[in-house]
Amino acid sequence: MTITELETLPEIRGWQLVSPDNKPAPLSPRERQIIDLITAGRTPKEVAFDLGLSDATVRVLYSRGMKKLGRRRSRTPRQSRV
Repeated sequence: MTITELETLPEIRGWQLVSPDNKPAPLSPRERQIIDLITAGRTPKEVAFDLGLSDATVRVLYSRGMKKLGRRRSRTPRQSRV
């Protein structure tokens, strides 16, 4: 599922975070890129390697972007407890 498809889901449109002026918080270009790649099936480690970022940075950007979309997910896809 792409970020554009995610943004059109009713449960996301109703739960977007808002800025102080009551406008939905926009995704940064990097957040959008990371969410697109992870929702396409890439792992955070693969995304980090491809973009030259640390794994932690990818996870933080993914988490922030999903919060802006109203998704409360504690783990990125394919991340499991060890």
